[in-house]
Amino acid sequence: MRIAVVGANQGIVGGAETYITRFLAAFLARGHQIAFAFELASQPERAADQGMESVVRWDLSAMTRVAFLDRLAAFDPDIVFLQGAHDASLDLELTGRFCTVLFAHAFYGTCATGWRVHRIPQHQICTRRFGAACLPMNYLRGCGARSPIQLLNLYANQRSRAKVLEGLAATVVASEYMRQVYLEHGILDSEVHVLPYPAEGIPDPAPPPPSQSCNRVLFLGRLTSGKGCARAVQATARCQRALGRTLYLTVAGEGPELARCQQLAVRLGVQAEFVGWVGPDQRLELLRKADVLIVPSLWPEPFGIVGIEAASVGLPAVAYAAGGIVDWLRPGQTGELADSTGFRPRSLAAALERALRDAAHHRHLQLGAWRMAHEFGTDRHFSRLEKLFFELSKRGDRSSSGAVTRP
Repeated sequence: MRIAVVGANQGIVGGAETYITRFLAAFLARGHQIAFAFELASQPERAADQGMESVVRWDLSAMTRVAFLDRLAAFDPDIVFLQGAHDASLDLELTGRFCTVLFAHAFYGTCATGWRVHRIPQHQICTRRFGAACLPMNYLRGCGARSPIQLLNLYANQRSRAKVLEGLAATVVASEYMRQVYLEHGILDSEVHVLPYPAEGIPDPAPPPPSQSCNRVLFLGRLTSGKGCARAVQATARCQRALGRTLYLTVAGEGPELARCQQLAVRLGVQAEFVGWVGPDQRLELLRKADVLIVPSLWPEPFGIVGIEAASVGLPAVAYAAGGIVDWLRPGQTGELADSTGFRPRSLAAALERALRDAAHHRHLQLGAWRMAHEFGTDRHFSRLEKLFFELSKRGDRSSSGAVTRP
C-alpha cells in the first residue's frame, strides 16, 4: 500500500510524534510505500523520520497548498493517515479527496480548548458535548482559553475538525475512554477503532530486578501546565514527609513550566534533578533507574503512552484516575491510582506513598507492570492497523459524508 502520513510536527514533541516514529518504522518494515507531510520541520536529531531514507517527505511550510496536493495526488495514496494538523482546513480538504483515517491522539473536534477539563471552581473533567455553549462555559468554568481572540480561534479550528470527523473512513483511538468520547459526539460505533498505543519494541525478556531503594521518582514529559509537573513536585514533598525518608525526583522534559517547577522544588525541599529533553537511549536509562513513574496530568489523558514504556522495563506508575490511563494502570497491580476529584496533590501523594512504602508491595507492582506490558506489543497494534487499512482501501464505497474514499 501507499500511505501518506500528515501531521503537525516532524520533530518528536510528545506522544503523537513518538507514535509517528513507530508507525513509520513498522510500515516500512512491512514493505509499504510511505510519505510524510508535516507543518513544522525539525532538527535532524529530533525528527520522527530520522534515518528513514525511503520515506517521501513534504515540508508544508516550504510549499503552497496547491503544490502539496498535486504531489500527494501523484503519490496516489491508498490511505491518508491524519495525525492532527494544526491547520484543520488541511485535514478537511484531504477528507474530500482521499480515503482518510484519523488517529485521534487528543480531543480532535470534541473540545473547544482541547483539554476537556474545567478549572473553576476546581479541576474537573468535562463531560459536555462540543458546541456553541462551550464559548461562555470557557469563562464560567475556566476551560483554558484566556483571551476572546484565542478562544474564537480555537473554537473555529475545532469546528473545522468536527467537520473532518464527518468525512473520515475511520477514526482510531488509543483507549476505551476516547472511544466513548467519539461515540458521544455522533461517530458510528463501527467507525471508531480502539488500538492501544504500542510499547517500544517488546518488554524486557526477563522481569526487572528488585529495587534497592524505593526512593527514586521519575517525571517524563513536557513541562506544560496540563502535564502537571508542579503536582509531581508537591506530591513528592508530601510523600517523603509521610515516609520519613528523602525521595529523589528526576524531571526529564522541556517547557514553560520549568522555572516554576525548579523554584517549587527548592521551596518544598525536594531533591530534584532537571535533565531537559532526552533522546530514546537516555529515556530508557532513566526508566530503568527509577522506582516509580509519576504521571500527574491535570486533564483526562487520551492514553498515556509513557506508562506502557515504563511498564516494558518493569517500572510501575502513579497517576490520577482519569481518561485513558485507567486502561493500563490497574491499582495494586501495575501501579497506584489517585482520586482525580480536584486533581489534588495530597491524593497523588497518597498513591505515591502506597507504591513506595513497602518493598514487597513495590516488587509486586514491578512484576505486574512488566506482565501488563506484554498486552501492548508493537506487532499486535500495527497488524490490526494494517488490516484496517487494507479493508478500507478495498471497500471502494463512499464515506458517510459522500466523499470518495478510494476505489
